Amino acid sequence: MGGEERPSPRELLEKIRVEEEMARKKELGQLKIFLGYAAGTGKTYTMLQAAGELEKQNIDVVAGYVEPHARPETTALLEGLEQLPFLMVDYKGVKIREFDLDAALKRHPKVILVDELAHTNIQGCRHSKRYQDIEELLEHGINVYTTVNIQHLESLNDNVASITSIMVRETIPDRVFDRASQVKLVDIEPEELIERMKEGKIYQGVQAQRALQNFFTRDKLTALREIALRRMADRVNHLAEEEKKIFGAGEYSTGEHVLTCISPAPSNAKVIRTAARLAYAFHAEFTALYVETRYLQNADEKVKKRRDENMRLARSLGAKVATVNGEDVSRQIAEYAKVSNVTKIVMGRTAHRILFGQTRKTLVESLNQYAPNLDVYVIPDLQSGIGQRPYTIIKAGKFLQGMKGTDFWIMLGMMAVSTTGGSLLAHFQMTEANIIMAYLLGVMLTAIFTQGYVCSVLASLLSVILFNYFFTVPVHSLQAYDASYPVTFAMMFTVSLLTSWNMSKIQKQNEENAKRAYRTEILLVNSKKLRRAKSRQQVSDDLAVQIQKLMQFTVIIYMKKDGVIQMPSIYLRGGIENGGEESLRADYTSRAEQAVVKWVFENGHRAGCTTHTLPNAKAIYLPVMEDDKVSAVVGMVLEERREIAVFEYNLISAMLDEAALVLERIQKMEDLTKSISEHTLHH
Repeated sequence: MGGEERPSPRELLEKIRVEEEMARKKELGQLKIFLGYAAGTGKTYTMLQAAGELEKQNIDVVAGYVEPHARPETTALLEGLEQLPFLMVDYKGVKIREFDLDAALKRHPKVILVDELAHTNIQGCRHSKRYQDIEELLEHGINVYTTVNIQHLESLNDNVASITSIMVRETIPDRVFDRASQVKLVDIEPEELIERMKEGKIYQGVQAQRALQNFFTRDKLTALREIALRRMADRVNHLAEEEKKIFGAGEYSTGEHVLTCISPAPSNAKVIRTAARLAYAFHAEFTALYVETRYLQNADEKVKKRRDENMRLARSLGAKVATVNGEDVSRQIAEYAKVSNVTKIVMGRTAHRILFGQTRKTLVESLNQYAPNLDVYVIPDLQSGIGQRPYTIIKAGKFLQGMKGTDFWIMLGMMAVSTTGGSLLAHFQMTEANIIMAYLLGVMLTAIFTQGYVCSVLASLLSVILFNYFFTVPVHSLQAYDASYPVTFAMMFTVSLLTSWNMSKIQKQNEENAKRAYRTEILLVNSKKLRRAKSRQQVSDDLAVQIQKLMQFTVIIYMKKDGVIQMPSIYLRGGIENGGEESLRADYTSRAEQAVVKWVFENGHRAGCTTHTLPNAKAIYLPVMEDDKVSAVVGMVLEERREIAVFEYNLISAMLDEAALVLERIQKMEDLTKSISEHTLHH
């Protein structure tokens, strides 16, 4: 037919996805952002002008939270506009005013003005960030006008810092900016902005003088303005791409896939932001890969905290976070890139280290060997210490901390057995090579029966000392008359060390394989049991059992039937004494906890402990989604208030997805049974 190319299944699916997304957006509230490149450009003033125009059209508009900044012109526009009362939050004995989200939801206007999109809420508010308040307003069909400066976009954080020498702490994910139906750039010439500052229309007194000397210089303002204009242009291009997908003009997907890596390095945040900007520019799929090594598994809390922060950053920038295990980081990255059709990799620069007079290969160089066809972008490090791996220096105290008491005695026992065996060999006039082999066997067995490297290294060192003391002339002395003995000792120590190292590595790999097999088995068992479930209670019981097998948490499950939230099923973790069960049950189902559950049912997002929404809760609550509806909420009590690891969280999410399918099937069966019953009664 006519030479027309039919769209591929992938293109058709992408088109359907975009259409569904657009349809869903129509049901939500619309977001309009007034964007500036610095304070004082007139964002709030322009927003209030737009609100005045809406009032003239008899559109229901209210001011939820507007910060006039003591500027007379802005304050004048607020007069006559309905304003919601502030939420007064007590913080360290001081009353702080915040946006009252509940009052706004209750009032439910057509349009609401909420200033300062990037604002961080005071502790005690429902959400930790104001953009989360606005997202909830949009979910309830309320249109929102808000303001933000370009430096608050997360992906541009490093660019802004390089210009202004100021690292902005209050940021918003780029997805919030990109979901806006309208963005209006409130532009003003840098010279005019500086003049306004000098006249005291933005800041006054000492604050104004300090701003003029530091931030409000012509070159900095010009650079920030350029960034804002460029970001607006990128947004226009993206909107054009979305229209192409819907109306069939051009290709549906660029086929690009950008990969970056997550690590605890201080520079990793910059690398992730750069990768996010690249993915946005190429209209590409974006993935952040975390390679878990032995060091990272056993790292201290400070290192793990930095890693978790970088993971959260990647998610906030729209990345899909994946986790793999292995010691050869570059190989793991290359293998993942091959199976995931990655086209571009963004890496941080790693330091070259000298070893025996030769330059050791960097991670990027090794990656180029494993995956020579991939485009690799290397991001330079501007911070001190960046590029240095956090595990290059190991303190002796920390080294010995990894050794267990039982492992130490096993190591001493193996050395004692090796020495006894060596004595027997010497008695029968065997050569020194045979005695050395006895010690190598002892080192190998130590590596097999102990955990970590500590005992293996000590066994290697001790084997040399014992061999020297008992079997070299003069015996019972650490001296050696033969000139070749130092070489023998060095070779013996090297071989012992390499042997123990490899055995420990194999042991660790076996442990990781066992863990992965166990977790896979849990998923398979969970899927099998859930498929056999005939009722919601059975789904709840099976799901709780599998989660507890994986994580050993107290699990609380709320089901919804016919639109009504049912009484929760509580599954206490093992080890809780019988005497405290009742008090714990009451504690876990208190009014405060149930308020969090109700919010998750209404909004379909996770909340509670370790999240940014109602973080004071005792448990983290995850929704079980059927299409766009929440059919159940699963709570897990985090007694130590520590975040769930990424791999475990992904497994739990997979379990919840499986449960959602089963609950959907049960609901369809109930609807069918009800329909048949009604039909029978009718006839």
